[in-house]
Amino acid sequence: MPCSRTYIGDAYTNAFTDQLAEHRGLVGMSDSGELCKGLADDFEVSTLSELHRQLVGEGSHRRLVYSMTFGARQDAMINFLDSYDAHLVIIEKLQNGVFADPFELQHFVERKVFLDVAVFGDTNLELPSALSNRSAVEIHFDLRPSTLSNSNHIVDLPLHARYPPLDASGYATVEFDSPDLFLRYRKKEIHSNSCLWVLKNLQAAPAEKAAWRIPCGNEAHIGFVSSITFLSAVVCSMSIVLATLIF
Repeated sequence: MPCSRTYIGDAYTNAFTDQLAEHRGLVGMSDSGELCKGLADDFEVSTLSELHRQLVGEGSHRRLVYSMTFGARQDAMINFLDSYDAHLVIIEKLQNGVFADPFELQHFVERKVFLDVAVFGDTNLELPSALSNRSAVEIHFDLRPSTLSNSNHIVDLPLHARYPPLDASGYATVEFDSPDLFLRYRKKEIHSNSCLWVLKNLQAAPAEKAAWRIPCGNEAHIGFVSSITFLSAVVCSMSIVLATLIF
C-alpha cells in the first residue's frame, strides 16, 4: 500500500448507496512512481488468535468494544514494534440504522486515543434510517509496546442510532457484520513519501454477531399520537394569544 494513500477504505467502492463491496487488490493499486526504494524486510507477524466484539451501553448512544489477542508471544510483538512503525486498522461496515459521528471521532484523534479515523459513505447525521445510506468507519490505532498488555488490545467505537421507520413490533433491529482488520507496518528508518506500507490482512475469525434493537413508533398509534399532538399545539397557541391580550 503506497505511503501516499492514507486510508484503506479508499479501496472500497465509492458508492455506499447500494452495496458495500469487499476490498480488492490493495497492494496492486500502487503506481510505479510510488514504489519504495527499499521495501521492508519480510517479517513473520502472527494473525489474531482471538477477536471479541460487544455492544455496550443503553439507549440511542452505544459503543462497539473490540477485544483482540495477538497470536505472537508478547516478547516477539515487542521486538517487532521496536523495529517497525505498526498500525492496527479496523474497518467496521455500518447498516443505515446507525452512524458514527466524524466530529466526535476527531476528538478521539485530538486526544490521541486513535491515530487517525475516517468515515466513508453517508455522513449526514440528521437523516432518519429511511433516507440514509450505509457507511463505514476506518480506525487507525498506533501499536506500541506500551499499548500492549499480555498481547491484548481493546478499542472502543462510539455509535449512534438513527430514527427508524415505523414498525408494528415497536423495534428495529440493526445487525453488525464482522469487521475487517489489517496490520499496516513499515521499517522505522523509512520516511520517504514514495515508500510502501506492508499491509497484512489479519484474517480474524468471524466476530460474535452484535445486534442493536432500536425502539421505533408503532404505525397503529399514528392517529392517536397525531390527535394529541395537534390538540397540544392548539392549546399552547391559544395560551400564548390569551397571555398576550391580558398582559
